[in-house]
Amino acid sequence: MSENILNISDITNNFKATNRQQIEINSQNNKRIYKDKKKIKEFLNSLKYPLYYLDYETINPAIPLFDNTSPYQQIPFQFSLHIQKKKGGELKHVEFLHTGQDDPRPALINSLLKNCGNEGSVIVYNKAFESRINYMLGQDFPRFIGKLKEINNRMVDIMTPFKSRFLYHPKMEGSASLKNVLPAFVPQMSYDKLEIQDGGTASILYFSCIKNIVSEEDKNKIYKDLSDYCKQDTLAEVKLLEVLYRNG
Repeated sequence: MSENILNISDITNNFKATNRQQIEINSQNNKRIYKDKKKIKEFLNSLKYPLYYLDYETINPAIPLFDNTSPYQQIPFQFSLHIQKKKGGELKHVEFLHTGQDDPRPALINSLLKNCGNEGSVIVYNKAFESRINYMLGQDFPRFIGKLKEINNRMVDIMTPFKSRFLYHPKMEGSASLKNVLPAFVPQMSYDKLEIQDGGTASILYFSCIKNIVSEEDKNKIYKDLSDYCKQDTLAEVKLLEVLYRNG
């Protein structure tokens, strides 16, 4: 404010900025995508096929719904998994959505372990979230802790190249959120046409189903919308990996 800098275009060359900020400034002012091919290739070379693109949806009720859970604990009730055996290969989609009123976690864990294989990278967007969910599942269900740790050890965060600015688009507007990155690089993929467009809404609508606040007809529609939303998240990971391959 004191230097009368109100927009990125006002920033002068002698302004002190970090390397990351400078990438954003240059990209925005020049309307050009920034790419560090070496860093992108290093990231891509760390992947091991087959790939498992994973995403969870959770609820975190203030008043625990299930035994041995605590207030505001993240309880996963759904996952989407796209499986790809080789680069550019066909995709197989597997999903889990618990529609009962009992604890969804035992069935979710069994389905996850059944479908996630024993080798290959597990691709997620924001590793801190999915790895923490797996850690908590292991703490609450110790008989699965070893297998869940193995999945965490295989986990690769596809957010990293965008957050670390290996690849940056001015339309990201300084954010590495999936909702910013995806439309910047894959504009034909939009959440705007989905009935559910964010995790918070997904959680609220799922809660209304398991507490029987809505009719059976509404439940069926919500479950379909939940399926579409979660599937979109893992398909987004697939498309962003394709973007990285094209720019690496």
